[in-house]
Amino acid sequence: MELIKNIFDSWQLNVILAITFSVIYVQYYKLAAKDTPNEWVATIILELLGALGALVMVPFFAFKYSLDTRTMLLLLVACIFYALNDGLKTVARKKLEVSVFSIIDQLTKVFLIIYGIVLFHNEIVTTKLIGGALIIFGNVALFYNRKKIRINKYVWLSMLTALLMATALAIDVDISTKFNLPFYVMLTLIIPAIFNYALARCPLKNIIHEFNSSRKKNYLISGLATGPMIFFVIRSLQLGQMTFIAPLLATTVLLNVLVASVLHKEKTSLNKKIAIAVIIIIGVFLTVI
Repeated sequence: MELIKNIFDSWQLNVILAITFSVIYVQYYKLAAKDTPNEWVATIILELLGALGALVMVPFFAFKYSLDTRTMLLLLVACIFYALNDGLKTVARKKLEVSVFSIIDQLTKVFLIIYGIVLFHNEIVTTKLIGGALIIFGNVALFYNRKKIRINKYVWLSMLTALLMATALAIDVDISTKFNLPFYVMLTLIIPAIFNYALARCPLKNIIHEFNSSRKKNYLISGLATGPMIFFVIRSLQLGQMTFIAPLLATTVLLNVLVASVLHKEKTSLNKKIAIAVIIIIGVFLTVI
């Protein structure tokens, strides 16, 4: 037990595992979502499996929690945004290429910069603005074709999910430090699952039927990867230097573009997507230095 805990204290291993689980999560999320008849049911399944994946790691860390009223209220409000993000994200992922969604998803960092300046009165730093501009430029370039920017409703939906995620993160900033980390990750998955179950108003048998469909393997792989992915991302940022860790984590954009080109045959504009992924990685680096 102690040996495993010591391994979890290595930022290098946490980064490697965060990147690995992130790529697995993203690629199999697409496989699970693309043929599902009900995106909200699929979302609930993935959230519940993600919570289970996080729960497995709870015993490796000292257990702590907070019942402070303010903390619990902020957590619940944040989970409302996480729930909406998760559900709408499934709809967007179902319709968009993995590589496209992965690039759009980086707009979360741009929204976080804006929240930092507007809500938390963070200092306006030129490098952060340039980094955010590069991420925006990458997204504009992705949809620029023949002197026109072509954006469909699923692209707009993906942008909305980025905003929802940034909002949730801005609300529950620093809350994770008050909890056993895997337990906290579990809460941010199981509470949204409950919210989405209430929102979907679907019988439990529909969820069981969808889980036992031909997509079961993809649900299991992507769902069980969710909790560890979130855990290792947060853990690596806690242990390492932000200026070094964040760009390393951002390489998942490039890796997802490359893996999707093989696994999902996403060959259209591949060189362009690779170039944009590199630009975004540079942008992420600038946002944290």
